[in-house]
Amino acid sequence: MNKSEAFDQGSRAGGFRFIRRWIIVILRVHLGVILLLTVAGKIFREAPFVDEMLAFLQGFVTKNASAPYVTFINEIVIPHAKLFSYLILTGELAAGLSLLLGLGTRVGAVIAMFLFLNYMLAKGRLFWSPDSEDAAVFFMALVCCIGAAGRVGGLDSYLARRWPKSLFW
Repeated sequence: MNKSEAFDQGSRAGGFRFIRRWIIVILRVHLGVILLLTVAGKIFREAPFVDEMLAFLQGFVTKNASAPYVTFINEIVIPHAKLFSYLILTGELAAGLSLLLGLGTRVGAVIAMFLFLNYMLAKGRLFWSPDSEDAAVFFMALVCCIGAAGRVGGLDSYLARRWPKSLFW
């Protein structure tokens, strides 16, 4: 009996034995679109993104984030704000394209998890905070990474056939 037959029998019996991988594609595409819309708003603005980032870091973050994260922001990020603004733009663009196209999905998902973890910490939120949308999006990226979401409806399916043992797809 193959997985499809087992799924059909399991779902007829009222239980789920397997979840179709294409369901994860919805999360992957949604997350890719979120990241691309976010980065587009940063790229196509009149004022440079670095100015908005500095205002956010010097205002909101220094008042709401934990002491170790504020120290990191004050000693490393703010002195190198232009570099970090480009890193954020590049990370959001790379992760968004990766997830949308299903190309190097696991790498894109890890980049997204790193970005959203930092956004969450900058806002002073934790994973169990009920108002932390960044935590929810972090876990969406985690599911995409673990579930190899690019192997269905993405370019990773072709790469996985060529190099089946690679962890990148």
